[in-house]
Amino acid sequence: MTNSYTLKVPVKHGSDEITALTFRKAKARDFRELKVGGDGAIPIGDLLDLAARLSDQAPSVIDELDPIDMMEVLKRTAGFTTPGQKTG
Repeated sequence: MTNSYTLKVPVKHGSDEITALTFRKAKARDFRELKVGGDGAIPIGDLLDLAARLSDQAPSVIDELDPIDMMEVLKRTAGFTTPGQKTG
């Protein structure tokens, strides 16, 4: 299962232009290095690192995202770390 997002502002990385990110479904191993604070918050840098892992991009690509794209990527990445809606 993957989830794609088309960047509003493409990112130059070397000679490549990245116009979209495709996120794979997260696995438990992806969360090993996340540091969750006492209030349950996860630092933005850790979420950006998670986004890099899930999109198979270098952290330097994620670092170059436009803030509008960063916010959308953070929403998608944070969605992997929060429980879904209750049913029933």
